[in-house]
Amino acid sequence: MSKQFVKESELSYQKSAHSWIPTTVHRHTKSGLRVVQCKVQQPIYTLAIYVPTLPQNDTGEPHTLEHLVFCGSKRFAHRGYLDALALCNFSLGTNAWTYEDVTCYTLTTASEEALSNVMAAYLDHVLSPQLRDEQFVTEVYHYDSKGREHGVVFSEVLGSESEEAEVCERRMLQLLFGEDAAYAKSFGGLTRSVAQLTNAEVAEYHKQFYDACNITMVVTGPVGAQFEQALEDIPSEILHSSGHDSRRMIPINVPEGPVSARVLFAADSRVGSVQFGWRGPMGSDVETATALEILLEYLTEEASSPLSMRFVECKRPVASSVMGYVKESIPTTMFISFDGVPYGDGEDSEGESGDEDESDDEEESEPEDEDESKSDESGDDITRLLDEGYFAELLKIELERVYTTQFDGDAQALQRAAEQHGQRLAKRMESHADDTLQHTIGIDIVASHFATGKFAVGTRARIFDVVAELAQRPVKYWLELLKTWLLDARTCHVCTVPDATMSARLDAERQQIEEANAATVVDAAEHDQRIALAVEANRVDLPATVRAGIPEPDAGGTSALPHTQLCAEAHAPLAAVQVLRSDTQFVNVRLHVPMASMPEALRPFLALFQGLLFNTDVQLPVGAVHNGATLTEPLHISYATMDQQLAELTTTRGSSVGMGVEQFISSWTDEVFVVSLHTTPEKYADAVRCAVQALVFGSFVTERISTVAQNMLADIAQIKRDGESVLTACVARLSAQDQVGRPRWITNHVSLFDQERVLRQVVRDAASVATYLDEIRRVMVHAPGMFLSLGMADTDDAQQLTNTFVREWQTCMDAYAQYVPIAEQPKDPFAIPRESRLPQLAEPLRVHVTLRSIQASFAAICVPCALREHPPSEADFDTQLAQLPARDFYALQLLLELLHRTDGPLFNAVRGMGLAYGAYFELRERRGQLMFSCTRASNVSGAILAMRALVERVGEHWDEYVGAFEVAMARSALVFSAVDEQVTPGSVLMMCVVSAIGGFASVDMRNRWRAAHLRAVTIDDMRRVFDTYVRRLVDPKVPAIHVVLTPPGTQLEPELGSFSRRSLNEI
Repeated sequence: MSKQFVKESELSYQKSAHSWIPTTVHRHTKSGLRVVQCKVQQPIYTLAIYVPTLPQNDTGEPHTLEHLVFCGSKRFAHRGYLDALALCNFSLGTNAWTYEDVTCYTLTTASEEALSNVMAAYLDHVLSPQLRDEQFVTEVYHYDSKGREHGVVFSEVLGSESEEAEVCERRMLQLLFGEDAAYAKSFGGLTRSVAQLTNAEVAEYHKQFYDACNITMVVTGPVGAQFEQALEDIPSEILHSSGHDSRRMIPINVPEGPVSARVLFAADSRVGSVQFGWRGPMGSDVETATALEILLEYLTEEASSPLSMRFVECKRPVASSVMGYVKESIPTTMFISFDGVPYGDGEDSEGESGDEDESDDEEESEPEDEDESKSDESGDDITRLLDEGYFAELLKIELERVYTTQFDGDAQALQRAAEQHGQRLAKRMESHADDTLQHTIGIDIVASHFATGKFAVGTRARIFDVVAELAQRPVKYWLELLKTWLLDARTCHVCTVPDATMSARLDAERQQIEEANAATVVDAAEHDQRIALAVEANRVDLPATVRAGIPEPDAGGTSALPHTQLCAEAHAPLAAVQVLRSDTQFVNVRLHVPMASMPEALRPFLALFQGLLFNTDVQLPVGAVHNGATLTEPLHISYATMDQQLAELTTTRGSSVGMGVEQFISSWTDEVFVVSLHTTPEKYADAVRCAVQALVFGSFVTERISTVAQNMLADIAQIKRDGESVLTACVARLSAQDQVGRPRWITNHVSLFDQERVLRQVVRDAASVATYLDEIRRVMVHAPGMFLSLGMADTDDAQQLTNTFVREWQTCMDAYAQYVPIAEQPKDPFAIPRESRLPQLAEPLRVHVTLRSIQASFAAICVPCALREHPPSEADFDTQLAQLPARDFYALQLLLELLHRTDGPLFNAVRGMGLAYGAYFELRERRGQLMFSCTRASNVSGAILAMRALVERVGEHWDEYVGAFEVAMARSALVFSAVDEQVTPGSVLMMCVVSAIGGFASVDMRNRWRAAHLRAVTIDDMRRVFDTYVRRLVDPKVPAIHVVLTPPGTQLEPELGSFSRRSLNEI
């Protein structure tokens, strides 16, 4: 019997400069569908089905079709079958994304058998979706008898179309390609256009683009014969082609017309953004495109980069950040984006509160000196930064200066930039080889379809060789590149300006639309009944016979990243050293500094300390080591020089209050300050020395303090426009009650609410803050209980690397005048106290916050939940494990996965009704809470009420929701989660830290603990935790914390209870 697929070609992609990933291209003999198979040695498998698509208007046809594909196919008609199949096969379900020129359907699983089990059904959904009218009603758009608009796609678009980044990108693409070009259309859709879209138009769009001959499937992982046999076993009718070839050449002519625009977005805070764009080379010119990436990184990547120093790291910043990047369009496009650009004088007269009568107190709103508010030391007129053309002239002058000075006279600057680019690429391939390959191959798939017309992959297969060759190019090459593609090329720019009145206008428009919609309804009962029937027809309800036919993989087919975990001998200042050996070419360093003893007066400045670390001058004293020699006199090093040194020595570096990386939103361990480095073995000693010197000898000069504080304030203004970030911050703040007689929790001090007030005061009087920062440093370097986590190659000497760190630390301490040796280390440095921070509420706390910057709503409900995963005592591990003390913790974890899985009960109750884009349950162990949240809701009251009704139905009809099949799905998903968190050297090192803090001696012991508990959990256990914990989310007597975040005009339904309306400043 002849094969369905034939091998078309073989090639290899570089994983590093000296290692390769074998890749094979197969082609279906009848339809022409291609499969690219990349044998990445990792514990997970990824599948991506690429469909090249182009938007034809602003209705969002590609995006809408992406959603409807998952609602059922001709051969697998039941909605929910695909995700049930995926969830039973070691995954978290299917997913998809849409860009300007491609739609991609994705799956990540934990075994080859699991991937093979899902593949055929997935292809059938993509190639032959049902596209029924009732699916369109709930998944895309409808309005109820009162005229209120709903739909999953509509909710998603509503939440994004007026956001700053979305508004800016849309206008920029119009300038670069012309308003009639495909790239200038909204592939996601605009709300008013989505409302006009019909299901028939979506079906026609599918016919045009979704033929098998247009599709390429890319698979990564250690796939072999099992997968190849599964390919052959796909029924031929699934892969049938009707010959609708959508290949076409995208016009690449440069448009005539304007090159600049000024657009508005809804926000109160007086900071906007400016983006510059250029058309680049065709993607097939990999060398030039890569060289431009390197050039843009040189200009923007580091604090010491030319554009950073000119516009961000100056006395009066004209932007809080700058980023340069190349985007893979046809042709490629290049961007330099400045965020946090002051509008007017840059001073907020109102906070981002949403309350028209809300303003800051007199002290905070006091303006700066008039001269200072209008210009900075460079002569920039601050009040004109968002005027069309003004910032463009500033950028042009700076780029010309870089060109004229030949990169500030540094002949090796771009060579180093190329080498650093290569190191970052190597780290990306090590940490995310699957995603990196998918992205790289996806570029070629789209180019084959819309640029060349001939299928080819592999243009970037030798990318490390390309980068190495570019590193040898002379200065002349880079100067010509700068001149040709940036200075002399057509430059477009968009100024994005905040508009405090836009929210009210948009709200009024929505009210008019709702009234107009309602006016079309002749019979309200009939209208709502029609919608109810559509919802019912689109409900997930898999018959027992269908469930029984879903294949389940062998659990023995999963694997983990090979690694060895051990402890090295610790010496002062370290109380413990964790070591992780694995297949890596880097050394990953994480220093954890306890902060529980940090004095109250210093805590407000921890966020600023984090911002200044690695970003301020350094004053090396006598006795310190510099360039291999011991100093005999003090040496001052500017922040720019220090930044350049660290950039050359490390691939990445950073610091955080807690284990997370986000500023102003502390993580689950805010009592720990983390300093992290990623470097190579040969640079390890110098990198550690440089980082420790930055920590110990950082010079907190007034100008750097003021600059960093101003940029942090601009960052806060931008964070306060994002609904999900604000919701997270509100919940964290309301969930951590300070205790009388004790220092305030660090999480409250570093929250964006406190930091806005603190940083404004810092900007006014930066000089007075230096002593606090110096004292923070003194407390940190004397903190008992520091522990070090080191990730390294199997061949590296763990004790030698540990001793090197200790030696470099001690050398600095010998020169640090205030150092006093740590007298005593704690017995267990990982035993971070777990104290309840929840407020003692006598009744529910319900808070309604409005934001002018959002058009969709967000909500969270939190109830206390004291369940813990970790061993409860220091007794023998196996003895404790035999007793299964965390049974309820894992029972609740399993139940939540069952309830909020894709196409699960919560998904269908909220998203399936078109009420919100997302709805989730979350067990927040460290914070001691169980939380429900919903995001991008078009009807937030309806979403909350739907969750309440669901919980009541589950309680009344338990057996309909929780059976052996549903539990098996949830357990399979948790198996995948356990594998996925231990896929790369970096993720396993993080799990080493998490495990130790959780009371486990190793990652393997935590894995054993989790596996034993999950095997033991019964449906009766799940019912018990449902009654004990989940029901509390809907019990009006439970003192829960309710936070609802909406646009200003939104009214909450009375059934939700009485909410107090607060501004952000009152949280």
